[in-house]
Amino acid sequence: MEPTNRSTYKRQSMSTEFTNSCLGKLVILAVIVVILLIVAIATVPSDEEMYVQMEDNIRECIQDNYEKRCDPVDEIFNNIRRPFSEADTTFNDKEILDIFHRNNRVEVNRHTLFSTCRVYNNVHTEGLREGIGIFGIVIPCLNYDDFVMTEGNVRGKNNDRIIKDTAIPEMEDLGENPMLKPYHYKDNPDD
Repeated sequence: MEPTNRSTYKRQSMSTEFTNSCLGKLVILAVIVVILLIVAIATVPSDEEMYVQMEDNIRECIQDNYEKRCDPVDEIFNNIRRPFSEADTTFNDKEILDIFHRNNRVEVNRHTLFSTCRVYNNVHTEGLREGIGIFGIVIPCLNYDDFVMTEGNVRGKNNDRIIKDTAIPEMEDLGENPMLKPYHYKDNPDD
């Protein structure tokens, strides 16, 4: 009730009292959540759509990391960008994609409210979740380091050291450490 003057009070409508009560706010929240759940169930991407979108996202990830490797921050921003863009068609990556498909396996798992895409390979035998499909959008969580893109032996004979990748340039050898002494400001031992 709200006062109109000192002696009379005007009653609020039943709907206003219900929406201002705690129970009313909980019922409204529950209705909104149920509507979102129904929309999520109705808009789960199909398996074919998940495969097509994840194939495009994997191609974009390989293209982004082909010439120079992205750092983790760049990968996050690239994953935000990928649902709204497509892979470059001028980039000839058929051989690279063949290597990817030879060493990695993509599998789509359908759930009630969403779908997930997992990538399996020899390093990650249990699979890593690389994409989530919800509300009709496939959201990638790709990281180039999760893919097995190299072929060949990792070790030579038994108990040998791991063979280093020759694509990464070796650091220049600076020789033995020079004779180091404690640093003193302007040769003052007290500072």
